[in-house]
Amino acid sequence: MHSFSFSSFFLVAACRLAHVLADLPLITDYDAYNAGAYGNRPNQTFHSSDLVSPRFLVNKWDRNASTVGSHFFMAPAAPGMGFTPIILDSRDLSLVYADPKWDGGTDARMQMYNGSQYLTFWSGYDFKGHGTGGGLMVDTSYTEFRNLTTKGLGTGADSHDFKMTGDGGVIMNNYHTIVTDLTSVGGTTNSHLLDCAFQEADVETGEVRFTWRANDHFHVTESRTDSPFEETEDGWDWFHMNAISKTAQGNYLISIRHLQALALINGTDGSRIWQVGGSNNSFRDLSGGRATNFKFQHDARFVDATEREITLFDNHNMAPGAAPTPGCTVDCTRGLRIRLDYNAMTVQVVSEFYHPVGVQAWAQGGYQLQSNGNALIGWGVVPAMTEYNAAGDIIMDVQIRPWDTTEEGGGPLYRAYRFDWVGQPTWGPSIAVVDSVVYVSWNGATEVASWALSGGDTHVTLEAMDTVPKAGFETAITPPRAASFFRVNALDSKGNVMGTTDVLDVASGEVVGSIIRH
Repeated sequence: MHSFSFSSFFLVAACRLAHVLADLPLITDYDAYNAGAYGNRPNQTFHSSDLVSPRFLVNKWDRNASTVGSHFFMAPAAPGMGFTPIILDSRDLSLVYADPKWDGGTDARMQMYNGSQYLTFWSGYDFKGHGTGGGLMVDTSYTEFRNLTTKGLGTGADSHDFKMTGDGGVIMNNYHTIVTDLTSVGGTTNSHLLDCAFQEADVETGEVRFTWRANDHFHVTESRTDSPFEETEDGWDWFHMNAISKTAQGNYLISIRHLQALALINGTDGSRIWQVGGSNNSFRDLSGGRATNFKFQHDARFVDATEREITLFDNHNMAPGAAPTPGCTVDCTRGLRIRLDYNAMTVQVVSEFYHPVGVQAWAQGGYQLQSNGNALIGWGVVPAMTEYNAAGDIIMDVQIRPWDTTEEGGGPLYRAYRFDWVGQPTWGPSIAVVDSVVYVSWNGATEVASWALSGGDTHVTLEAMDTVPKAGFETAITPPRAASFFRVNALDSKGNVMGTTDVLDVASGEVVGSIIRH
């Protein structure tokens, strides 16, 4: 039922290369993986690094049809590390970069600013369903460039979205508590409301360009949350905004989970230009209701500057355990693409992508439309990501852990992205020797093609021993002869030295030298 021959690639490679593979192979046994044979959060540790990498189950992967973007970006929870932004090689899902010091990582992705690549993500304190902190921009050397947050809203930037505008700005989501009249929904004249806001700020200066507050433009009676009004310290979560993008015309497309709606917000006065779905839907549905019946959605984005098509992740329920996963048949989650006609004010379905075994992702999730027309769906609390081609054929389906969508166990993949990325860390590669095998890795480096091993009887008499291709995150090299000291050079595809490990004293396990390490 679930078969894949990718593991045979690793076996052939191991025989052909005269060195041992350090990275463990991808898993293809669906039944064993989901029965917990590899643990609740399958992972791999390394000898030359303290990092922990997920171990994936590959249910299907046509690598020839999945060619856009050199790396995957996500922020799963890894044992011992918590949530951290990670980058994976899109050729084999091997770890490329992780760093738990960032204390977060929600919505980790590559974004462009002033023509340069940045790894962006949220870091801060996460409450249930929202957070307060800052949006980080980290350059290709993994050096912090900006840490931006909201101003004058009582709390900082929320964990849901941190989106560049394309004109030197960034949009930050925000949740904050206000006291207001909620008698219309069963409250009092002084009830607590968890309101939403967003701000666009200038990346260079951090100054606020535009501030918008939900309660100024929407009414609490429009809420369609499954949770009726209840007085809490944080306030009733009536709106729950989780995605904001600026359009070419200077307006803002927002996704409102608890209104079950998308809205276009006027970038000048903040008014609602139109709405898709929810209580005040503006469009006639030409697809029998399927274009507007999305519920509790995430990650709504315009496809292009014409603003006539939108992609979104339709959770379709927000109750943990509302439907079985796998095996969902009712209220199942989908990736949805819709088309708007502003003259006729109609909307229709362009495409719908369901998971191959049927899933119900009650929270989180994302939809990335790639440049070749493929769609990458990260299933949120359902621990999987799936790639579809434009015809709707599944070309990749992988899991990051066994099926678990409970409130306690879900949530390993808020969103998943695929982008091109070139990383050159300021630190050097790391080395370890275990049982006479040399292990080498370089956290964050993307351009290493091979490793050149040197060894000797003293740390100043090292001679070239062997050069082997890079294999995954950590490459294991069996030296052709014994030595008391080892060093490894990282080589690019042209054979140039990119970086060098410390010299390692095998007997003591201590390094000799002062290479900057991470």
